[in-house]
Amino acid sequence: MERRIYLDNAASTPLHPEVIETMMSTAKNIFGNPSSIHREGAMAKNVLEESRKILAEYLNTSASQVFFTSCATESNNTIIRSACESGRYQHIITSPLEHPAVLKSIQYYSSSNSIQVHYLNPDNHGKINLDELTPLLESNGKNTFVSLIHTHNELGTILPIRIVTELCHKHGAMFHSDTVQSIGLIDLNVTELKIDSIVGSAHKFYGPKGVGFMYLKEPAHIQPFIYGGSQERNMRSGTENLVGIAGMIKALELVKTEMAQRIKHIKILNERLRHGLVELNIPHELNSPTEDCLPKILNVYFDKSANTDWLLMNLDIEGIAVSGGSACSSGSEKASHINEYIRPNSLGRSIRFSFSHLNTEEEIDYTLQVLKRLIL
Repeated sequence: MERRIYLDNAASTPLHPEVIETMMSTAKNIFGNPSSIHREGAMAKNVLEESRKILAEYLNTSASQVFFTSCATESNNTIIRSACESGRYQHIITSPLEHPAVLKSIQYYSSSNSIQVHYLNPDNHGKINLDELTPLLESNGKNTFVSLIHTHNELGTILPIRIVTELCHKHGAMFHSDTVQSIGLIDLNVTELKIDSIVGSAHKFYGPKGVGFMYLKEPAHIQPFIYGGSQERNMRSGTENLVGIAGMIKALELVKTEMAQRIKHIKILNERLRHGLVELNIPHELNSPTEDCLPKILNVYFDKSANTDWLLMNLDIEGIAVSGGSACSSGSEKASHINEYIRPNSLGRSIRFSFSHLNTEEEIDYTLQVLKRLIL
């Protein structure tokens, strides 16, 4: 059997065995529609609301403030579209390094509603300059919607979310954050943070694809993105994906007990790869920052050479799955908008290695040897 090493966990993670068991049990035993009034419907409704309660407890908020969706892309679209069409905001502050689900939503809905968008100027590691953000908030204030990613999906850079939230609220702005890569590895107490909205997708933390959530501090300020049968307390129509939701909540419960152990392990893997690149004299530069960075992600630049032109493909041939950027823009050797920003006109290759507690140190050592053989 072909050896495979999966180092693309920022794109998606494998299902945890206990998540699979929970989903199978739910699919077999809970088949009613949560909106039906008979016993089977009541059983389904109970699973749905118990799941909502567990999610709310994880985020330290009220069950009335969390809503199930199909994914974080839908959640981001719901929040951004509603903000743009509400008439309450004339300005949007964001970054050119946002995930496409945020960046393209802002571009579309702001142009449709004549809203001015200001793009900050992050550094080459994706870090936001708070000295640039502050005067923009001072001048625009209450008419401003701010959307900045918490943990960057390609670079791993962590936004100082508490400081940004305080700055936004000091000047009356709404602050939304894409927290997809943070859920499962960083505690987010939304009540303590006082943030206005965040989103998550189950498949980033060993749950199933096709299910996610959004937290809304003030749900009354958000209008539905999908209209129909008024499920999710009129916030998101469509029969709930009960099997997926049950799987996502089981994954979150496992996060609670395993988070510290998982983080400790991926830190070891991250450091082993970074140090190995140096020890083996493999020419490289780090795109990920050395501080304020989630250890799950390590983005590395390899300069232009005959051996780096098809590095992604050659690594895959060698049994190593990595990424050149966001999975949403995969399927092409073209650099992502992130790589184009941080390394304009570069001819080399940037590779995102993203780790899991399921990876081993031996896998990292093998990856280093393959890199040495392919590049040197």
